[in-house]
Formats: sequence, structure tokens, C-alpha cells
Amino acid sequence: MTKEESVEATEHLSSRNKKSWAKWYLFLGFLMLYTWAYFFLGAILVMEKNSSRLGNAQAGHIESVYQSFANTDAYGLSGVAITNRVTRFLPHYTDGNIQPLWPWLMGPFASLPPDELFLKGKWVNLILSCSLMVILGVVAAKAFSFTGSAAIILMGGFGVILERSAFFSPDALFYLLVVLTWLCGLSLIRQNKLWIYAVFGVFLGLTYLVRPPIWPLVTAFMLVSFFRSLFEAWRTRRPSETDSGWVNSNQLVGFAMLVTAFLIVAGPRLSFSNERFGNPLHSYQNYTVWMENGAEASRFQQTFSDKESLKSLTILNRPGPIKFVRENGLGRLAVRAIEGAVEQLKSSVLGRSGWILFYGFFVFLVIAVIHRIAIRHQSEEVWRVRGASARWMLLFIFIMTGLSLAYTGIGNPVIPGNSMTTALFIPLLLTFVWIAERYRRQLQRSLYARLVNRVYCGLMIFPIIWISIRIVQAVKVPVT
Repeated sequence: MTKEESVEATEHLSSRNKKSWAKWYLFLGFLMLYTWAYFFLGAILVMEKNSSRLGNAQAGHIESVYQSFANTDAYGLSGVAITNRVTRFLPHYTDGNIQPLWPWLMGPFASLPPDELFLKGKWVNLILSCSLMVILGVVAAKAFSFTGSAAIILMGGFGVILERSAFFSPDALFYLLVVLTWLCGLSLIRQNKLWIYAVFGVFLGLTYLVRPPIWPLVTAFMLVSFFRSLFEAWRTRRPSETDSGWVNSNQLVGFAMLVTAFLIVAGPRLSFSNERFGNPLHSYQNYTVWMENGAEASRFQQTFSDKESLKSLTILNRPGPIKFVRENGLGRLAVRAIEGAVEQLKSSVLGRSGWILFYGFFVFLVIAVIHRIAIRHQSEEVWRVRGASARWMLLFIFIMTGLSLAYTGIGNPVIPGNSMTTALFIPLLLTFVWIAERYRRQLQRSLYARLVNRVYCGLMIFPIIWISIRIVQAVKVPVT
């Protein structure tokens, strides 16, 4: 390389760096506007739209804060072992319905009267959810394009999270924890690095401390990991294949790290539940989803309210899949799951804002077509265009979504608006954008770079503009 070429290359690199910093400044400006709009609309929801704590589920969450604080204080004064006393200061208390993380977060305000606690909790929820959305936006901007990350937090934040962040409930926190746990699962399915197993276990534990039914996500991850291990064992026998980033030998150690991390986070809750209900994984929802109506579920909880009564349940008379199939048959189980899943979709944000998910899938499909065309013209390229583990990521979301909807569908007669259904919205959208971004990045050294960049940017700008217009309209007329 000549001196002139070296100077020209240096100037080009400097120009790209300046442009990159300029984009970052622009994105940080967008995050500031995003935060302002989020708090402006959230404050209206907190002060005017959700002004009563009575006659809804929020009253139960407020009571759980006082019960959790009283339980922790009692153990702090007791003479039990020091290790047990330490764990009691971690999230652990549950009445079988409300899980410990949200009451634990509100613990510092447990000395306030109910009305003040209600207001304080709503503000804490709003600040926490907005902060997590901004952090998610920054992380997404480092991994994705700026337009992709902006679209994700706009559609997710104002489409799902904002409304629930104005309530005294853990729903918004649950949705965001599911997103983080989902991201860890997808990352491991792509490249199973050991440290990600530990992070995955931590987020699984935190999610469990908000809503116990994490088994659909765990099952989907286990199945896809198993299938990919078999595929990689077959693939590595072909000497022409390149490294995919998946290491089968990491599985055993990785799962041990995952389980250990989960137990560290959820251990106190498991211990308390075993002590009080005789089952470390006890949750009344595990039983009530199999019942016919809310009245039957309420009677069950009153009848089986402690360890002794719960021990009287056997595998044949315990509400669950075995009893249901024995009394009603597999056909009735399938019908209830399907019909209930349809109702769940209609009543959740997946039904109300389903076009956003379809649009995200459309973006993925368009970029995938361009990527496939590039693969078919490999001979014209200097750099090899590879896959992006898309098949495994899509299989993961297919299994996870199917299991979740089947479970919430079965429980629809008792829990018609299950938060597990709404929690699928952002992860599904994020997965489509993630795969599209991976495809786009792999084409940056191909002849299709300019085409894919322009198409992707154009497709992602549309939801950004549309949601921004809706936000401006909402700010102008905040109360309808």
C-alpha cells in the first residue's frame, strides 16, 4: 500500500468513526425524548387513569407487601440459624398466588399506609420499567442497527410496557424479565458459551420469582438444545463444514451452571414454599388452571390452604393433566387448549396489536429472501455468506409460543387475561428483528449490502414514524 493510499484509508476510517459517533449522539437524543414521553404519559396513567387500589388485583399485591415485611421481620427477630436468617432477607415469601420479587422490591416502603404505598409503588414501577426499556434500547443499539433498536423499544415500550407500568403489580417487570430471559435463551441456542448459561439461570430465577410458570421456556430451550446437539454431532463428521460456534461438550457444565445460578436466586423462595406448603415448587396456579371457573378455584384454595391439606392430594385426585385426561379424555383437553388459546389471543395485545408482529415477520421474511438470493450467488462473492442459526431460533420460538398458548388456553376459564400470553409479544418481535439484523450484517461484505441496508432501513422507519405520530397525538390530548 502506498503512502497516499494509507492516508486515504486512515481518513476514511476516521470519517466512519465520526459518523458512528454522530449516530450515537442522535440515538441518545432519541432516548431522551423517549424517556420524556414515557414519563409524561405514564404520569397521567399513574395519577388519573389508575387512581383506585380497591376492587382489583392491586389490593392483593399491596397486602402481600405487608405480609412479606411482617414475615421477614419475624424471622429477623427469631433465634433460627444465621444462614436461614440471611436468606429470609432475600425474596422468599409467597402465599401461593403472589410471588416474592415484587413485594420484596416494595419492602422499603412497607411502613407507609396503603394509599401512600399504592402511589409510591406505581412511581417505582414506572421508573423501573422505563429504565429497563432504555437499557434494552442501548444494548439493542450495540447489537443491532439504530433504526432496529429504536423500533423495538417504541413498539415494546408504548405497545405493552407503559400501560402496565402504571399499576401496583409486577406485570411490567415480568414482561421485561421474560425478554431478558428469552434473549439469553436465543444467545445460547446460537452459541452456547458457558458464562451465558449462568446468566440464563439468574434471569430464569428472577422470572420465576415474579411468575412461576417458566416451564414452557425451559422446555423449549431443552428440546432445541437436544436437537442441535444431535445435529452438530452429525455435522462435525463432515470435514468441509466450518465452526458454527456450538460446542456439545459445553452442555453438561453449562446446565450445571444454569441450575446452580437458578437455585441461588430462587432458593429462598423454594425453601419457604417447601416449609409452608410441603412442595418447593408450589403455586396455586398449577392447580387452578385445570378447573372450570373462578369459584371452583377459590374453593380449592380455601380447602387446601396449608401443608397438611395439600399432602392429602394424590396423583389421581390432584387437579392436573392426569386427572383432567382421566375424567375428560385427550380430545377435550385439545379442544379446551385450542379454544382457550384463541380467546387469549383475542383479548391480549397479541390480538389488539397483532399487525405489529405480522409486520416484524414481514421484515424478517423480506431480508431472509435477500439473504437466500445472496447464498445462491456465492460464486460472485469474495466473502462467504453464512447462515445465522435462524432455524434453531425459529424452532425455539415456535415451541415456546405453542406451549405457552396451550397452557394459557387450558387455564382460560379461570385466568382469562393471563400475563403469560401478553409476555410473548416483545420476545416474538425481537426475534424477528434479531434474525433480520443478523442476515443484514452478514451481507455487508457482499454485492447486496446497499440493497439490504436500504430495504431494511425503509421497513423499520415505517413503525418508528407511525408510533411517533401516535405518541405526539397522545401527548397533545393525554386524557380522552
